[in-house]
Amino acid sequence: MNFIKHIVLTTLVISTSAMANIQLKAKDGFNIVGTYFSTNPSSQAAVLMLHQCNYNQTMYKNIGKQLSNNGVHALSIDFRGFGKSKNQTFDVSQFANLGTEKRREAWRAMSAHWPSDVQIAYNYLKDKVGKTGKIAVIGASCGGGQAIELSKNNSLAAIGFFSSAQSDERINQYVETLSDKPTLIIAADEDGRTYTSAQRLFVEANHRNSQFLAYKGEEHGYPLLDKDVNLKNTIVTWLSAQVK
Repeated sequence: MNFIKHIVLTTLVISTSAMANIQLKAKDGFNIVGTYFSTNPSSQAAVLMLHQCNYNQTMYKNIGKQLSNNGVHALSIDFRGFGKSKNQTFDVSQFANLGTEKRREAWRAMSAHWPSDVQIAYNYLKDKVGKTGKIAVIGASCGGGQAIELSKNNSLAAIGFFSSAQSDERINQYVETLSDKPTLIIAADEDGRTYTSAQRLFVEANHRNSQFLAYKGEEHGYPLLDKDVNLKNTIVTWLSAQVK
């Protein structure tokens, strides 16, 4: 992918603790804001965490801390237009003021940048773990689709779908490039297409370490972390096992 050659990667460390706010600069100068949870520099294990589109990267704060304590580099980012990754052009909170067609156009223009933005985040972790390191990705809701997109040009050690419905096209892509990878699937049974998509993904998942965690109810993504106080630990334990 040609854009990778032109990316300028800069890191602004705001904190000297194990959890640091960072800024990753894209080719167009946009600042992607993330949180890096550091661990032993010699660790070759990492997890990239992608949030759902009705929230932001803070949903992974406790998970990132636990991964760090487990010896795993962890990085969460705010998608362009969300959380702290905003400017006058890209700000999802302003879309409600637009008409239907303008809102669709604005969403398409914003989300078109996400694959390259996620690539920058992946590259940041790759620099931490080296060529032989392992990187897993977990994506909530819309973040799961970006995880699949990332797999087109990058090696993933494992993938997690957290309340993440996928189109037929993306499920087919999962089958082609990811079904042999450990896969963690989490969904609530009244969460409509998310649950039926989760069932299809699990049928296609071939790795023996793949798991499907099904919940009663209609919670979507981060509310499940409150519903099941053990879910954070389950996610951390599973991800850590796949990258170590």
